Amino acid sequence: MPCPFCEAPPGSETLVADLVECRVVLSPQQGCPGWCILILHEHVEHLDALPLNRQNAVFAEVARVARAIRGVFPTHGAGGGPVRINYECLGNQTPHVHWHVIPRHADDPDPRNAVWSWPAERLRGDAGPAARAALAQRIREALRTTDVR
Repeated sequence: MPCPFCEAPPGSETLVADLVECRVVLSPQQGCPGWCILILHEHVEHLDALPLNRQNAVFAEVARVARAIRGVFPTHGAGGGPVRINYECLGNQTPHVHWHVIPRHADDPDPRNAVWSWPAERLRGDAGPAARAALAQRIREALRTTDVR
């Protein structure tokens, strides 16, 4: 079965950053602005197939991206604080280790439920190419100064 992550043509994704273990892309779904996907550089179908030190390194990158997103949106969460983050490592549709890092903002219409039940247009959001590029740049800049504590 072909892997859409491995076979994605160069430039087809909005690249945020290439980290040691993963490439970070802005999700095509921007109903939650700042939604990023971390895709393991090489094709591996199961997180547990990686040695423990690499699993830890991948999760450190996930946490680093989340911290950067929260830095980009410092007052967009409930009560005016940073956004909440949902973390999802999925593989049922795309068998390649990847993490969704999904910010949940104060204006979230359904904050207690997963976004996967949202209508397609709500998931997609309304960010055009210029807005997506600008957001990717803001997250990229935040990653430069963000480290996991």
